[in-house]
This record gives sequence, structure tokens and C-alpha cells, in this order.
Amino acid sequence: MRKIVLAATAGLLMTAPVSAQTAPKPNAPAAAIDPAKLDVARTIVAVVLPPDQRDKMMTDAMNAMMKNIIAGIMQGMGMGEELHSNPKLRAVFERFIARQRDLALADLRVAMPELSDVYARAYARMFSLDDLHAIAAFVATAAGARFVQRSPALLSDPDVSEWQRRLAAKGAARQQAELAKFKAELLEVRDARPSGT
Repeated sequence: MRKIVLAATAGLLMTAPVSAQTAPKPNAPAAAIDPAKLDVARTIVAVVLPPDQRDKMMTDAMNAMMKNIIAGIMQGMGMGEELHSNPKLRAVFERFIARQRDLALADLRVAMPELSDVYARAYARMFSLDDLHAIAAFVATAAGARFVQRSPALLSDPDVSEWQRRLAAKGAARQQAELAKFKAELLEVRDARPSGT
């Protein structure tokens, strides 16, 4: 769960108001980066994720996302009533969630300088120098900076929160049946093996 939360939060923190050009195919060799483009891309990333605001942005995004996802999982698995009626069980569950959040935040804090550089390099590959200058000009405005820096706060918006809860609930409700089907298929294959193999 922590890996899912970590990856999702990192992606949300780096949401920018730009339209990407065609992305390179996965596992394609990394193209050489124009140093001029990289300089502009680093300027953009510094606005998207200001070093003095990163911790708060990460914490706020993580807390909102985990609240939404956990509420959906509890709903989908029918755990809400049991946790509500059993304080000891609720305490164990809350400790587990807090631990996962803290571990994911610690991982993000360590990885953030590298992530910032990775995103700058990705922007430099993805956009032309003219595009990067236009993006940098936009994020240099007060409205542009607010737009990119407040993107993670979308997780706290009531409509976004409800959408995320519904999605998590749907996945949790389906999980039990999917795991049962997977187990049955594995047992069928295992039982069908010729003897002596």
C-alpha cells in the first residue's frame, strides 16, 4: 500500500498546467538533454515544488489522499460498522494507517530532490525550448504559481474526494471476488499437473 500511495502522491505533487507532447515509449533509451532546456525546466520545477513548501505540500496531499482512499476501501469491504463498533480494532487500524502514511512521507522526503531533478529532465525532453519558456513565463505569474502549487490541494476538493472514495470502494468490493477467482484458477492448474512433475 505504501508504494501505491508514494507513487500516486509524487505524481500528484508534480501536476502542472501544461499539455505534453508525445511522450517517449516506455523503456526507450533516454535522449540527450539540451542544457538550455534543462535550465528552464529546473526553473519551472522550482516553482511547481518550492523547496520551502515541499514538506507541507507532501503532507497535505498524502493526508487527503489516504483519507479518501481508506474511506473508500472501508466502504467497499464493509468494514465501516465493525471499526465504528470495536474501539480496539479501530485503534489497530488507525495505527497501521498512520504508520503507512509516515513511512511514505519519509520516503518522499528522501526522494524529493531526485524526483525534482527527474521531472526537470523529463520536461526538458518533452517540450521544446520555446514551450519551456512559455511555461516558465506562465508559472512566473502569481496566478500561474498558485495554479501549479495548489494542484495537490485538489485532493481535498469535495468532488475529487468523493470520486476517489467511490473508486477505492469499487476496487475493494471487487477484490475479494477477484482473489477467490485467482486462487481457484491456481488450484485448477496445480491439480491438473501430470503426476511426477
